[in-house]
Amino acid sequence: MGAINFDAPIPIFPLPNTVLLPRAVLPLHLFEPRYRDMADDVLPGARLVAMALLEPGYEEHYYTHIAAVHPVLCVGYVVRYERLPDRRCNLLLQGVTRAAIVREDQERSYRRGWLKPIPVTNNICPDTERQIRCKLARLLDAAPAFEETPSCALLQQVAGTCDLSLSDALDLLAFNLLPSPEARQVFLEQPDVLTRAEWLAHLLMKLHKPAGASPCVATANRRAARAIFEN
Repeated sequence: MGAINFDAPIPIFPLPNTVLLPRAVLPLHLFEPRYRDMADDVLPGARLVAMALLEPGYEEHYYTHIAAVHPVLCVGYVVRYERLPDRRCNLLLQGVTRAAIVREDQERSYRRGWLKPIPVTNNICPDTERQIRCKLARLLDAAPAFEETPSCALLQQVAGTCDLSLSDALDLLAFNLLPSPEARQVFLEQPDVLTRAEWLAHLLMKLHKPAGASPCVATANRRAARAIFEN
């Protein structure tokens, strides 16, 4: 894909329990009429969709353009799609970048908005970055609550590889490790790479605690979600 044109409105797909992070891949099934319209517009064009997390209390306004969403979202690119009968569609959407909603328009059946990219902040020197990658790989290897899952080896590789930027590697790890959409949203809203690295290291160290002390309990409370990283 080429550079994202932030001068044009980008489709916004709000969901209640889904947060996309850069580099992660999200499967989606589009079946509502408004999202069939979105697919008809997106797939022949730039193939960009921004995933937004709905705020609590969205239910009454779910089918409208006014259901409240978190203003920080992730712009994704459709890497693969499958057309189905009745204009339904399966998509694989890969996260590209963080962005914030500036304003929305009301011209389509689905939501669109003018977005502002959120630049990543990375002031980490190369030696410190290598130390961070090694530490995360070691923590993944040692976490008893995680070591037997099928994706552990892959995520260890992600933590240690230099093929991905550290920011992208952290986002991929967070997408797979964080226990709730609220926690992923907190992570998405943090542009600073070092802060995200410290959060993930802290979470992995908590996974070393004995059974019963695991922090991985989904919650709708943003304060509790943030506490996953801090307590």
